[in-house]
Amino acid sequence: MSDAFEPSCRIAILSVHTSPLELPGSGDAGGMNVYIREVAAELARRNVRSDVFTRRTSEDEPDVTELFGGVRVYAVRVGPPRPVHKERLPRLMKRFADAVDERARIEGPYEAIHAHYWLSGVAGAELGRRWRKPLVVSFHTLARVKDLASPGDPPEPIFRKRGEDRVIGSADRIIAPTATERDQLIDLYGAPASRIFVAPPGVDLDRFSPGDRAAAKRRFGFSDDPLVVFVGRLQTFKGTDVAVDALGHLKRLVPDARLAIVGGDSPRGSRGERMRLRLTARRLGVSDRLRFMEPVMHTELPELYRAADVVVVPSASESFGLVALEASACGTPVVATAVGGLRSIVRDGETGYLVTRRDPKAFAAALSRVLAHPGAQHRLGANAARIARRFPWSRTTDAILDTYASVMACPDVRRALASAR
Repeated sequence: MSDAFEPSCRIAILSVHTSPLELPGSGDAGGMNVYIREVAAELARRNVRSDVFTRRTSEDEPDVTELFGGVRVYAVRVGPPRPVHKERLPRLMKRFADAVDERARIEGPYEAIHAHYWLSGVAGAELGRRWRKPLVVSFHTLARVKDLASPGDPPEPIFRKRGEDRVIGSADRIIAPTATERDQLIDLYGAPASRIFVAPPGVDLDRFSPGDRAAAKRRFGFSDDPLVVFVGRLQTFKGTDVAVDALGHLKRLVPDARLAIVGGDSPRGSRGERMRLRLTARRLGVSDRLRFMEPVMHTELPELYRAADVVVVPSASESFGLVALEASACGTPVVATAVGGLRSIVRDGETGYLVTRRDPKAFAAALSRVLAHPGAQHRLGANAARIARRFPWSRTTDAILDTYASVMACPDVRRALASAR
């Protein structure tokens, strides 16, 4: 890092529908929450300060929380102080932008806006016009990509697709996690290639690292039986049904295999999803092999990944797939759908296995290739940990700083870039 200096500018980070303070795996919280928190911390370490603006979802939530030195989280009072379905949030974006604008008048100017998810992009576009400052957008998921990934499911709302189109038209820069999403933005949305930068997410390599699997299993009360772990929200799109169905097929291949589903309720009725999964497990005769767990703190996730013999990620689509990267960093093989960013994390036959179709039989076969062969499991896990080391958060932040520097003349950003090189 360069010598200490007084910050000359700050970044306004918008995360309307979910706060970096929330527990990933519950509600609408997931990999995006981790991403915002880790990048903001890395920026602060490089003397680039940021304020994160999110919507208040509780009466007890403080107006402002210092997340780290140089990073504050503002809970904006817009709409009811409770979780609200994302479909109902667009009508609040003008008021959200007004509230952030009012706070900015008190705190001082921001030199750029970084909006996460399309809803934040709508508010960010309004603020960009008012402040005459550049707008950078990270979508994290895209409606048209989700529709293509799950043709049998109800399509994403038309207002979301129109919103994404408007945000893409307003954004000075778009950050994609992979070259695949960059191409999707160009092909499906007509986004100008010159405005798109690629910044792969990262992993905290000091925290997520290989460890003692037997000790980790004991800590969470698992037996010594082969263990498959799923981490994520209880949503069909995330593949919880595929994981349970695969367990039913797996009992003929690895009879003593168990499955732990670690995830919380989401605003889209995951309580019903949990019951449906229990009924499926009973029908398949694997109820005694299935364990539901509430989300664990992010600081406890490394030990959970170490407890697993294999982590399963049967998502219909993933912009990147932070669970797969974190598990890999802990030396645990991953079996995942061959979609989106998962293809850049999981190397088929080298760090785990990619399944081309969300077919439970195919997932069971791939899982058995790990569980039934301890030697292969060790080889895959060692390779996974080695390759995961290529994805530190510092690399992500370098790419984000490059993006910022392309649209703003902030000395802090220039110095942070220079100090990293």
